[in-house]
Parts: sequence; C-alpha cells; structure tokens
Amino acid sequence: MYKDRKKLYSLVEKKRKRPLITYVTSIRNSMEGRMAQDVIPEFINQLENIDEKEKSVDLLIISNGGDPIVSWRIISMLRERFDNISVLIPYKAFSSATMLSLGADEIIMHPYANLGPIDLQINYKNDKGENKSISYEDILKYFDFANKIDLNDKDKAFEKLTDEIPATLIGFAQRSHNLEFKLGEKLLATHENDKNKINKILNILNAEFYHHGYPLGRSEAKEIGLNVIYPDKELEKIIWDIYIDFMNEYNFNEVFDRERFLLDNILNIKDLPQGNNTIVCEYKIASLESININSYINEKIIANFSLNNKNINLDKNFKIKPGSWKMEKGEKNVTSK
Repeated sequence: MYKDRKKLYSLVEKKRKRPLITYVTSIRNSMEGRMAQDVIPEFINQLENIDEKEKSVDLLIISNGGDPIVSWRIISMLRERFDNISVLIPYKAFSSATMLSLGADEIIMHPYANLGPIDLQINYKNDKGENKSISYEDILKYFDFANKIDLNDKDKAFEKLTDEIPATLIGFAQRSHNLEFKLGEKLLATHENDKNKINKILNILNAEFYHHGYPLGRSEAKEIGLNVIYPDKELEKIIWDIYIDFMNEYNFNEVFDRERFLLDNILNIKDLPQGNNTIVCEYKIASLESININSYINEKIIANFSLNNKNINLDKNFKIKPGSWKMEKGEKNVTSK
C-alpha cells in the first residue's frame, strides 16, 4: 500500500539524492491499464510539488504501455525542469513505456526487468466482432511472404489482406509506424547526438524482435546501444520491494475475473433487496505517486443483477466506464509550490 511504499521511496531518494516519481499502470491479465493523456495533469501536480532547486529526477515505471504521445509529453515536461532524468525499471516497461525510457539519460534496470519492441499495435474488430490487433511490421511481413511464395499478383495479395482487415487500417498502421519512429528519434535526441546510433536502436526496436511482447533484458538492451545501468544490491532490493508492493495491491499475478469480482461485491452488500438491482464496482488501474502525492485512477463496472430468494442472477453484459484521477484521502503532506 501507498503508506508502505512511501518508506521505500524515501530510501531511494536518500540513496539517489534526487526526487522520485512512480508511474504504474496495471499489468494484471484482463485488468490492464494503459498510459493515457489524462495522466498529464497529475504529472504537472507532481512537478509543482518538487523543489525548484532540484535539477535531477528519477522516474520508476511499471507498464505495458499505451499512448506513445504520453511518453513524449512526460519527457518534454521533465526536460523543462531537470538537467538529468533517470528511469528505474523493476519489472516490465513495454511498448510506450519503453519509448518513455528512451528519453532518459540512463535506464536503471533490475535483473528481472524488461523493455520491449516499440512497433505500435493497432486494435480493431473484424467482421465477426472479434478483437484483433495488427502492426505495420505485420503488413510488411505479409507482403514479404507473398513474394517468397511467388504470389506476384499484388492486387490479389492486397485483396486477400483487406479480406482480413479494413483497408483504411493499412494507411493508419503506416502513419502510426512513422509516428513511433519519429517520436523515438526525438526522445533519444534529448540526450544522444549520434544519429547513426539512434537509427540503429530504433530499427532494432521496431523490426528485429518479431513479436510485440518480446522481453528485452538489460544485457540485450545494453548491447543494442541503450545506456543501461545495473543498480547496486541495495537499490536493486528497494526497487524490487516497490514492485512487490504494487504486485500485491493490484494482484498482478492473478487473472482478473470480472464476474467473480462482481459477485464478491454483491455478497458484501447488507440487506440486499429482492428483485432487480444495479451494482457499481471500482478497481484501480493506474497510480502516480511520490513522497508528496498519491494519485490513482479507477475503472468502473456497472452491472445489473436480480435476487430471487438466495439465487443471484447476474447480467453478464457489463458496462465499463473509465474513472477520473483521485488523490487518496488523508494525505497531509501535500504542499503548494
């Protein structure tokens, strides 16, 4: 919980002699949070509560990614305030979280930490209403394969592709790929002047791992040219303890069962009336924390159910509504700049 993590944050700040901000989005299976634009005002609030004399900052991140523009906005804001930015990764920082890490002067990685490829995945629904995803690299590899099997009729190859995905997604995938590459260039250029090195890193992260979930360990990340730092044993333990605390609060190691979650909440209601009812349940999907401020965002599930004698009949057509960022009540140490 936050009150326990604050003690760990103090240990990191004492050791590193700089402020620490922690950004976590849920990596729990079936309850994943995403890096999103709505975190920016919360970041501003964090920056407003850091002494102006501070010229260096640490950002600890745990996330499967999200909106790549968020990575650029966060780094841009941090660069306006600080001369040196370090990212601390205890476990997973994939996709847009990897991009955010590219904007740091150094990436401090735990032995269990992973970065990942930055080939943006496009999510869509097919004609059957099934959730699917595709990337620009997937499209390129499709045409590479078509050429290898002598499918020379490009019109036929394109027609087969558009039987699977909407044609408009192909252009969107290319624009997204170009955006991802350009943002990667800008992020690395905030601290790296060697353009050849930048291009090498981005080409590897975009195309050479063949799977968006490829786990890039710290040795491999160092080999491709990223400024990866191995923490000493003391810092290694502290940042892992921070991860474990988040894992326990968010239950990262369990699959989220919405139906079970709703039923558990229904059973906790006292004097439940017979007949038709509606329940609204919340669960945390992201946190932004420091010693000064603890903000979090919940997602809401709205479900209808009926109680007949002791039988609960749950409508499985749940409504999912995003929540708004909140500050945990009871925090007395929030100060104004």
